[in-house]
Amino acid sequence: MNPLSQNDLRAFSAALEKIYDTPSLEQFPSGVLAAVKTLFSCNTICYNEIVPPGVMTTWITEPTNALPGLVLRDSFMRNFTEHPILTHYTQTGDIGSYRISDLLSERQFHYLTLYNEYYRRSGVEYQLMTPILLVPGLMAGIALDRDCTDFTDTERLCLDLVRPHLVQGYRNVQALDLMKQTIERTGTRLFIVGRTGHPVTGSDEAWRMITRYFNTTRACHSLPDELVRWINHERARFARESDAPSPSVPLVLTNENGRLTVTFIWGGKVAEQDLILMDEESVEITPALTRREAEILTWLSQGKTNAEIGEVLSISPRTVKKHLEHIYSKLHVHRRTAAVSRSYYL
Repeated sequence: MNPLSQNDLRAFSAALEKIYDTPSLEQFPSGVLAAVKTLFSCNTICYNEIVPPGVMTTWITEPTNALPGLVLRDSFMRNFTEHPILTHYTQTGDIGSYRISDLLSERQFHYLTLYNEYYRRSGVEYQLMTPILLVPGLMAGIALDRDCTDFTDTERLCLDLVRPHLVQGYRNVQALDLMKQTIERTGTRLFIVGRTGHPVTGSDEAWRMITRYFNTTRACHSLPDELVRWINHERARFARESDAPSPSVPLVLTNENGRLTVTFIWGGKVAEQDLILMDEESVEITPALTRREAEILTWLSQGKTNAEIGEVLSISPRTVKKHLEHIYSKLHVHRRTAAVSRSYYL
């Protein structure tokens, strides 16, 4: 086996960058194909995801029109249990990169129904494949096909070296997708910002705040220059301090919408990303409540009815209702629950 050359190592490094630069689970298969294809000369490359014992959920090829349509794909699915590499994995649990020729002779391969109904009709004579256990219950397969010459030992080694990075890359984008879902579900207003200054991810509400306070639009997919300069200043300050850095001084902006407070959370010297938290509060001036209105609102927050409040304060329920109307007007609400919620911010 020949050792990897300098050119091989450079290509390997570039492929890893592509794998780890994949932004989402949806784009992971195409990102993997683009990365792995740069390392090998092959006619076609295919990415499959399989849920054991044999349900294929994803089938992507590059070039996209190179491998067969639905008829031949059905032929593969009917006979894929004959695949020597998948059979080897099922029998041994050995997750390694193999050529079909490592496990079968040419004659044995040509004897398979899988070969005659699928590979022969697809023009494939040689294949290098690696199965990847992404998570329990989900396996991916990367297969490279040729029609004339078999893959070398060095190429098999290279695919073996890539495999753990494919698993880690998948876990990275899985964690990122989960974080994105959590951000959107909870309405958390934050950005994860890379050290290059570009946002890795951000909630929709955080983007809306950017448009309201920085006179920009989300279409540019970048943060405003003013915000980037402040982030860079905070990063530089944290990086200079050898001990525990002093707390970040928030960036505060006000306009007719209210007040926006932006807080920087440093990821650390070896991290590639930092966190930006955004909090908005209204600066609308609310007319002050009278002492009696404040008393009624306090009892309202404890779940008292108009009659119960009137009994406590020795006033009629009708008078309580009148005070509530004044409270609703001052707080710009229309219901008891809304008035109670608003009172927490007074």
